[in-house]
Amino acid sequence: MIQRIQSIYLLLVTIAMALVSFKVPVWTLNEKLTFAQDDTKMFILTIAASLFSVAAIFIFNNRKLQMKFIRMAIMVIAVIAVRLGLLFGSNEFDFTLNYNSVALLSFAFLALVMAYRGVKKDDDLVRSADRIR
Repeated sequence: MIQRIQSIYLLLVTIAMALVSFKVPVWTLNEKLTFAQDDTKMFILTIAASLFSVAAIFIFNNRKLQMKFIRMAIMVIAVIAVRLGLLFGSNEFDFTLNYNSVALLSFAFLALVMAYRGVKKDDDLVRSADRIR
């Protein structure tokens, strides 16, 4: 399990999403720091991405299901990005994004893509070995 590089990528995603969920402020609204815990939808989305990546670590025996979990985590992070973009686009309030949270979300997205590529490469390798038999 831990020998595979995608497991390390998924572990890093879990840590990054946990930081966004609990420690790093996501945005500043009218000079007040807002954490993901303060916004229920954002908190649910960050926890869901973290849970999908943790689940993907432990289902390494079923590569198809693991790829589905990674795709779900990628979609959840995309929804978070769209939600932040919509909030940032509304000029009703004095709203600024925290760049640390944006960097963590970008890192999580890239790590998920790299993990997906690793799982896909493993799946292709097993399929090619099955064809040889």
